[in-house]
Amino acid sequence: MKLLAKIRDRMSGKALEREVRFDSDGFSVVPHEKPSTRVLWSEIHEVFAFKQDLFAVDQICLGFRIDDTGHYVWIGEDDGGFKDFRAEVERRFPEIDAGWFGKVVQPPFRENR
Repeated sequence: MKLLAKIRDRMSGKALEREVRFDSDGFSVVPHEKPSTRVLWSEIHEVFAFKQDLFAVDQICLGFRIDDTGHYVWIGEDDGGFKDFRAEVERRFPEIDAGWFGKVVQPPFRENR
């Protein structure tokens, strides 16, 4: 999809292309019309936050490193279920800085991992 089309869809509310679902064992990222990715809570080696610069807007993301090669799965604030998933991650990983979201948001248009 072209950049301007992505921006237009995001601003119109049509950008929900993925959904995150979680349970007591882990979570799944379910992309629109593609196979889902499953991650067990016990597989997570690192949790990190970053911001994607999408030209006219930013997207806050949570990343999960799941092996020693650096492979990771990420969930973005535009993904369906992000708000509840964020609360679950903060509950499961109490060592996460409570102010992480505010630190990632500023300044705009920088990754801020």
